[in-house]
Amino acid sequence: MAALDAHPPGTELLSLGPFRAVIPAAGQPGAWVTIVGGPVDRDETSHAIGGLCTVFKQRRAELEIEYNEALFPDMGGWLQAAGLTFAERNPLMACRPGRFKPFAAPDVTVRRLTTASEGADLQGFQTIRWTNGGDNEDAVPPAEELRKALVSLSSVYLLAWLDGERAGTGVSHSLRGAAEIVGVVTRADTRRRGIAATVTSDLVVRHFAEAGDFVFLDAANQEAARVYERLGFNRFGDNVVYRGHP
Repeated sequence: MAALDAHPPGTELLSLGPFRAVIPAAGQPGAWVTIVGGPVDRDETSHAIGGLCTVFKQRRAELEIEYNEALFPDMGGWLQAAGLTFAERNPLMACRPGRFKPFAAPDVTVRRLTTASEGADLQGFQTIRWTNGGDNEDAVPPAEELRKALVSLSSVYLLAWLDGERAGTGVSHSLRGAAEIVGVVTRADTRRRGIAATVTSDLVVRHFAEAGDFVFLDAANQEAARVYERLGFNRFGDNVVYRGHP
């Protein structure tokens, strides 16, 4: 709820039935729809999705809804009945200071990026993160977009090095003592060398050192979940995503 209340400037926060939606200006990325809790039924869900579809069509955006399946086990069937399509399911995991087991691979170096970082490092970060380490050919946002994001005092952007080369990324966003870890990506040809675990551990250490007491993430798959388990993360559900084309 705190993250929703702090939605980015230029976006609109809407409440439709059980859903909360952060919606940017027409044609802009960054839309986010989730469920915030409370009793939910099929009729209310169907009616709310109709409203969401209308809004997203006006904004020329694809509707994407994410939620914790452990809290809303019936929601998937209702979303499919409303015409949305299942997209992905990722383990949700969290860690408290008492369970944390820090790890650092001996050959991995981690550096925090700042607004003064070299352009080559910023572009390297963008390339690794947004191509999933080279697995896809998605468009890579320019380095200057990252430089603007680095102004935030509540976010940490890390670039990992292996054998003198840029090899991995990781990001954390903190709010009211909690931090979400995202963008933990390893370059394809350097995987299984402890980079992801080292980057994640560094992000957690930094957050707990600043009096934070809760870190969470959604793992990309079961293999990634096992890496986080070794750091002391517990699973508390699955982040499920459904998409539609209004």
